[in-house]
Amino acid sequence: MKKKLIAVLTVKCKSFGLTPKAIEALAELGAADLKDDATDEDIAAKADSLVPYAKAMQGEITRKTRKSSTEPSDDEGNGEETTGTGQEVEPAWAKKFNERLDALESENQKLKAEKAATERAAQIAAAAKKHGIPDFMAKRLHIADDADIETEVAAFKQELVNNSLVPKGQAHESGKDDTADKEAAKAWANSLPDNNMV
Repeated sequence: MKKKLIAVLTVKCKSFGLTPKAIEALAELGAADLKDDATDEDIAAKADSLVPYAKAMQGEITRKTRKSSTEPSDDEGNGEETTGTGQEVEPAWAKKFNERLDALESENQKLKAEKAATERAAQIAAAAKKHGIPDFMAKRLHIADDADIETEVAAFKQELVNNSLVPKGQAHESGKDDTADKEAAKAWANSLPDNNMV
């Protein structure tokens, strides 16, 4: 996918004079949002959205080139900011570009996390419905990200049945102790007066 995006960007940014490395950096940014099955139209649209960044990069490169060619090349007047150790400070345009890149990557990660959470919530709701858990209880059901949904929902349903929070008939499952229930019912029936003796 990234290779296709690089190819399209190379054509669209041909007149900007950007190096292959710069185009690859832009493609890296754009490829994060593309799915593996993205169509050629999706790739072209993503390339179009990256063209303004390419123009901005080209404009800064041109400005820096002109500035350095008209100023002395000695350390004091070459137009490059340096630290006390003689290392160059990151240019403002590069800093701004990197900040924007970081913001886009952060936003992308956030959207992916939200999508995963929504999909998992839908899976939990479907499993709860399958097991006959009422909606108002299913909404309060939280399952760890690394836990198996089916196993957890089935265990929760059995706890509801065991504690008589849902009817056994609705649960399609027996209670925790059928034998004890039957014996209690039999004892109660035996304690009733015998109608035949009246």
